[in-house]
Amino acid sequence: MTDLTGDQRATLPGKLRGLKQAVAEHVTEEFFRLHPDWEARYGDRGRQLCVEDECLHLEFLAGAVSGGSPAAFAGYVRWAAGVLSTRGIDPHYLAEALGLIGQGLAARLPEAEGAFVVGFLAAARTAVADGQADSPVLASNEALALTRGLFLEALLQGRRKPACTIVLEAIREGHPVIEVYAEVLGKALREVGRLWESNRITVAAEHTATAIVQLILAQLYPLLPASEVLRGNAVITGVEGELHQVGANMVADVLEADGWNVRFLGTNMPHAGVLQAIEEHRADAVGISAATLLSLPKVRGLVSDMRKKFAGRCPRIVVGGSAFRSALAEEVGADAFGADLCSAPALFAGTRPGGQA
Repeated sequence: MTDLTGDQRATLPGKLRGLKQAVAEHVTEEFFRLHPDWEARYGDRGRQLCVEDECLHLEFLAGAVSGGSPAAFAGYVRWAAGVLSTRGIDPHYLAEALGLIGQGLAARLPEAEGAFVVGFLAAARTAVADGQADSPVLASNEALALTRGLFLEALLQGRRKPACTIVLEAIREGHPVIEVYAEVLGKALREVGRLWESNRITVAAEHTATAIVQLILAQLYPLLPASEVLRGNAVITGVEGELHQVGANMVADVLEADGWNVRFLGTNMPHAGVLQAIEEHRADAVGISAATLLSLPKVRGLVSDMRKKFAGRCPRIVVGGSAFRSALAEEVGADAFGADLCSAPALFAGTRPGGQA
């Protein structure tokens, strides 16, 4: 593969994104020229979708170039080929698109940069040609691991539309929404937090990733399954000063899908407001989220206030978030600690995961 100078490597991803729309339109025109029957079969809507697909390919190409990883782009292409296969579309059309993208970029970039990018595209085309577009036959957890990797990459690049597309494709492929919550959104967001804690990404990148996940949660909420049973009333909140709410939002959604009547208060809630909501909602259980150790004194105070105000009829108290471990949950006076999203329904019901009391 042609090598580039440090400056060329640094500026090339921006150039690719700047050329994205023009190259996507070029590829679409070439596709419709090479396949004359498409005009009658797909029309203007087909052209629009084709442009959107090519833009998505170019987004991930720019990200892979930024990271210097042809393998990352090949992984994305295997995922895209799998998506096409589930819709009865032969992946060779994807290989054809990659070739046309290479032609479009080579005509618009300096020779060395064009050759460098074509190397990424060639490796990806080889993956398709070798029959590695195998995501439809992967086990569920393996397929979602690939989805999660691509989603995490989109989060770290701050690319909202690709991130949304990846998650929605997982839903269309038949993965349950709750499984996508836990295996894709939750785990990817924990990795973002770990990268921030280790100073490998900026606070701006962490906030951007969080905002993208919140956007996606809003799109997935209407797709949650409706429960046929009513478990009880729950209040989910974060204490005053706690600003992280995505985890609590996901817990609220998972509980609602399990049959709980949930009142989600968001985070940074004054204690008096939480107590009032518990009383008004006649809560059977309360979830308190804390992402940082700085919030633990406030959690302890809220739990104490709840025990005093609702003495003898206090709701079950479940705490969760990256600030907690099981021992810390006991120290703040909670009844249970939720280590992961999937355990939430059992913990709020007062049972262990698996249904035992």
